[in-house]
Amino acid sequence: MEVLMENLAEKELIALDHVKIKSEQKVNIPAGAKKLMTVTCQLLNPKVEVSQSEILVVGNLNTRLIFINEFDKYDSEDISEVFEKKVTVKGYDSICDVLARVELMKSEWKISDDKIDIDNSLMVHVWGVKSREMQVVGNLTGDVEVQKNEQLFLTFHSKLNDKFEISENIKLDNLCEGVLSVDVNPNLKDVVSASGKVNLKGVMMVNILCVKTVDGTSVPYNMNHEIDFAKSVAVNGLTDEDIVSGVVNTNNVKMHIENSNDGAILVLSCDISFDARTYCNRKFNMVTDAISFSKELTLQTTQLNCVEILPQVNTVVDIENNLNIASNSGYISHVVAVEGMCVNNLQVNVTDNKALLEGVLGVNLLLENEEHLITGEHFDVPFQTSVRVDNLDREYVVDASVVPLVVNAKARRGTELLIDARLCVTVQAETK
Repeated sequence: MEVLMENLAEKELIALDHVKIKSEQKVNIPAGAKKLMTVTCQLLNPKVEVSQSEILVVGNLNTRLIFINEFDKYDSEDISEVFEKKVTVKGYDSICDVLARVELMKSEWKISDDKIDIDNSLMVHVWGVKSREMQVVGNLTGDVEVQKNEQLFLTFHSKLNDKFEISENIKLDNLCEGVLSVDVNPNLKDVVSASGKVNLKGVMMVNILCVKTVDGTSVPYNMNHEIDFAKSVAVNGLTDEDIVSGVVNTNNVKMHIENSNDGAILVLSCDISFDARTYCNRKFNMVTDAISFSKELTLQTTQLNCVEILPQVNTVVDIENNLNIASNSGYISHVVAVEGMCVNNLQVNVTDNKALLEGVLGVNLLLENEEHLITGEHFDVPFQTSVRVDNLDREYVVDASVVPLVVNAKARRGTELLIDARLCVTVQAETK
């Protein structure tokens, strides 16, 4: 009998750490601001640089202030500050290549001593990739009867980081007299691995806070626009059966307003970065039984730390909730505008092939009371939703992200708010 062995060099993914970091800012209230309405923060151009056991997190924290100026008109001001922080990786191994990505989880603010104190919470997700050599039985020949069982073995293939530009001309309505702010939120609809490439499809929601004049008073209002995008990213050696897991982020947002024969046009352009990992499915014929042989076989076993990855699920969910307004807020006639959407305190549980997501949607609302006075207030909206993930059981660790795309708010009976929102949900499951 002859045993033919096959030597393989594979890469396996190992979970290292999830690190929370804080960023504190002090921002001056704009000169000429009579009343501050709301404050929102965005993390733009996030980057991570890995050096052995340390990760350098870099990005631009963009703070937007919405206020009433000295002329009793709505105005806005953007303040950009470079964020830089070093993170130490737990469980680091010198033979391990480290991967990481960062996202803004929560932002809170308050006024203190004529300055705005802003506390931001960021999450750094850290993974490691180890190279290992393994030896498998390629074939048995001779006086041997073999029963074989074909199995798929998933291993890490490569890290992807690709950028592409999106540009769009958005026609503003005739009532718009100015733009206070523009927020862009990309959403992945589909990620498919094809022969030698990854195909992306998605939509980018553009939330525009405009201003108009009603009865001689400057009033803000919301306008929404959707931009569909598609992109193919080349990946050598990728097949149709392989798995891709990734997210999209917005970088380098640029905009200006042009006048045309059809009215005012918002010219918008930005870079979309696609950060992902790919995994290759390898097929092996595993020997489950060998009989009718005269030679003694010596078997050696090795413990492997393999990670099984389920295909990523991208979906959009709608949520709805009623909120009671505090008694000291007075009678609210209607909601003027919505700003600063974010998801906080996200928790994920696994049950019956479903990922149950619970969290809090934070929104800043501009409210008008019965005396036609407009105030800005922050509200936390609890929500719960479930996403089906095939082949999911309780042993899997689920990593999920939720990004608000569109939030609508209506006042009811002067004491309640009806909040309905559309959320982009990405779910990825893995187990050892």
